[in-house]
Amino acid sequence: MSPEPKPGIRDIEPYVAGRAPEPDEQPAFKLSSNESALGASPKAVAAYEAARNDLSFYPDGGAVFLRNAIAKLHGLDSERIVCGSGSIEGILLIP
Repeated sequence: MSPEPKPGIRDIEPYVAGRAPEPDEQPAFKLSSNESALGASPKAVAAYEAARNDLSFYPDGGAVFLRNAIAKLHGLDSERIVCGSGSIEGILLIP
């Protein structure tokens, strides 16, 4: 027996990223939280170009370098800084 989704879940149409249908009077863009109607920032492209040869390595899961930099910049104890992969991860860390 395999898990089954709740009734109606399979009836939901999947999200399709990109441009939404245009209203008659003005163009509209359907954007997710990680999409931009303007394309990638030149700074983001430059950062990618600088890092592209190291993308096969896992990031520092403990964010040691980032936490140390934040601590130094703001005069904080790095052991008291929490970094994560989004707000949900941070919320899940709260006891």
